[in-house]
Amino acid sequence: MIYFVTIISVITLLYCCSILWVSIGFYREQKNENKHKSDVGISVIIPVRNEEKRILNCLNFLNNQDYNKSKFELIVVDDHSLDESVNVIKAYLDSVTFSCEIYNLSDKTSKKEALKLGVEKANYSIIATTDADCELPKNWLKNIANNISETDMLLGPIMFKNNKGFLNKFQLLDMMAMQGIEFGTLHFGFPTLNNAANLTYQKEALTQVKGFDEHKTPSGDDVFLLERFIQNNKKVKGFLNKKHIVETVPEIGLINFLNQRLRWASKAKYYKNRMLIYFSTIILFQNTIMLFIYSALPFVENYLNILVILMLSKWLIDFILLFLVASFFEKRKALFYFIPVQLIYPMYLLIVWLASLTTSYNWKERKY
Repeated sequence: MIYFVTIISVITLLYCCSILWVSIGFYREQKNENKHKSDVGISVIIPVRNEEKRILNCLNFLNNQDYNKSKFELIVVDDHSLDESVNVIKAYLDSVTFSCEIYNLSDKTSKKEALKLGVEKANYSIIATTDADCELPKNWLKNIANNISETDMLLGPIMFKNNKGFLNKFQLLDMMAMQGIEFGTLHFGFPTLNNAANLTYQKEALTQVKGFDEHKTPSGDDVFLLERFIQNNKKVKGFLNKKHIVETVPEIGLINFLNQRLRWASKAKYYKNRMLIYFSTIILFQNTIMLFIYSALPFVENYLNILVILMLSKWLIDFILLFLVASFFEKRKALFYFIPVQLIYPMYLLIVWLASLTTSYNWKERKY
């Protein structure tokens, strides 16, 4: 037993040091508005599938951008929508002044293929991507223009809207952790995660890294592209500023939520980024340890104090990171759910990981 306790103590120490390192990086990465002003052409690409209920909101935010409308274009690529998405978009675009084109995938499917087509049709050298269910800050394009000139890929912050209910708070805290890791590791020069809902890159750099990956996964267009940029020594930086936050909606209902997380987890076996593999592994190991600790606490005597210290250490370091991230996104009230999420998260993570290896799932009326 002493050997097992020693092992889990070492893993916990390694985990806590890693999250502390990320926390320091996230705090230091926060930026003020860039004084450099630029007015460059930007091609905004939005892949769409079955988004008739949400796309208009996103288009409204684009139409209200504080940016020269002659300097950006919108490219919508429809991935075989089964609803009225295309007709809804066409009707709306009759009333806007910025340039917009709608394209349809023909013999191919997937978000990656939609992005490929969008990039092919883009008239500008700067590609900005977001999703149909996103709300964009007024200065989104201006921030991109002011920060993209000295980099090949620009990462922007993304957060769920603050909806009611435990499931929504669970998703909110989970996204905070991912944002903490994304910008915390980025600060130290180890880009690990990104999110296509707020992502910009140079079209030339995309060509140089030979485009998107060839993995047959419904997600990962952003993370795998980041891997290619890293492998080809492309410059990646972020703009972690409150005026650059893109908000999106959490999944409604447990089934939709689990399908989303299975989709995210299914691409993990293709990871090549060592830092991403490290954090995925240490987080899985640490949460497996927490399951053991939670189940053992009522029954052990000899090592009770050690197990309690390990549990509280993990809770403390997680809270520090989440507090920093919640403060940046102005969502501290979500931290009231910290302890129940800590209790549930290890079981959730283990179930999703195992299910991603053995179970199929549905996404946007497609089965994978």
